[in-house]
Amino acid sequence: MQDKLMDVFDKVTDFVKRHKKLTIGVGVTLLILLVWYTISNFRTYSDYTIKNDVKMEDSDGTAYESFHGNIIKYNSDGAFYVSKNGDLIWNEAFDMSSPSIDICDDYVALYDRGGTNVYIMNSTGRKGSVTTSKPILRACVADNGSVAVLMNQHDASYLEIRDIEGELIASGEMHVENSGIPIDISFSEDGKRLAVSSICFNTGNVQTTLTFYDFGSSGQDKKDNITGNYSFSDMVMPRVEFMSNGNLVAFGDHEIALFNDSSEPKLKKEIFSQGNIDSIFYNDNNFGYIGPETNDKGETVKKMYVYGMSGWKKLDKEISGSYTNVYMLENDDVVISSDKTAEIHRISGIKRFEHTFDNSIIKILPSNSSKDYIFVQNGMVQDVRLR
Repeated sequence: MQDKLMDVFDKVTDFVKRHKKLTIGVGVTLLILLVWYTISNFRTYSDYTIKNDVKMEDSDGTAYESFHGNIIKYNSDGAFYVSKNGDLIWNEAFDMSSPSIDICDDYVALYDRGGTNVYIMNSTGRKGSVTTSKPILRACVADNGSVAVLMNQHDASYLEIRDIEGELIASGEMHVENSGIPIDISFSEDGKRLAVSSICFNTGNVQTTLTFYDFGSSGQDKKDNITGNYSFSDMVMPRVEFMSNGNLVAFGDHEIALFNDSSEPKLKKEIFSQGNIDSIFYNDNNFGYIGPETNDKGETVKKMYVYGMSGWKKLDKEISGSYTNVYMLENDDVVISSDKTAEIHRISGIKRFEHTFDNSIIKILPSNSSKDYIFVQNGMVQDVRLR
């Protein structure tokens, strides 16, 4: 064995001697590539080049979301699915007082918060619709196009799950005196599990209860398909969200609770903030929050935290300045913006971009590469590259 190793060593040594110039050249090339990669990925960009600029005369209140590399824009009058070049792919006219959206893989649910209509769309257009008998509080879509709808009327709340054809799969009724007031729901990607966040004041203090339903095989032998209940005292949890791995994240006013993916959900981890949580953000794979903390000097600062979908901490960073919006992109970047200013932060801790615009910045969306983005401003959509 030793003789074979010595033979290999001799051959490598001989190759280096005969190709010394080539070896040095390769080393220099690799060094240049390493320097370029470091500068490109760890610098903060403050400007950008416009690759394409499309004027759009959208009404006030138009919102924008990224979907399959293109853009969905929607308002009270309807929704439009357009390419980055502004080419129309489909449009859906409707009349909604408070249009909202939920996206899961290939499907989009457009619904009227406080109204009675849900439109189920994909990249080619409308695939189904649901009309409810009671005002909608929240709607979620699964990766098979089925939707879960939370409705409220008088002192009762109602849940319905319908398939893409509008056929009823399951339904239930909740009364304030028994279940509290439901404030949010989340539907698992496979459309089998549902989580409901409810608040009640029976004890004199606010309490949040999370109720888990399973409409697959694991919940068939459970009463009302309920597989678990968890209560949190002195806590409001206004947002619950299933991650892509099936874990559920419940966002509270000073705590984030993480539940595992199992037939009977169990509390996996609790993340406590030092003060009240000011803002939350998430995508399918990560979640985080911004909140005040006291640093080692006794000063109150704003901290941003990012966690993976299993609860491990990826980022702990102090931020400065005021903001009105914070959200996480599909590529895991975190956008922090106000009227005319925006920052893009990588979960590695690098501030990727910082800029003050001439016009209000409405939305930043990911584009083709790590340096490419879509900037939505008043009256225009720009496909840009950072520089």
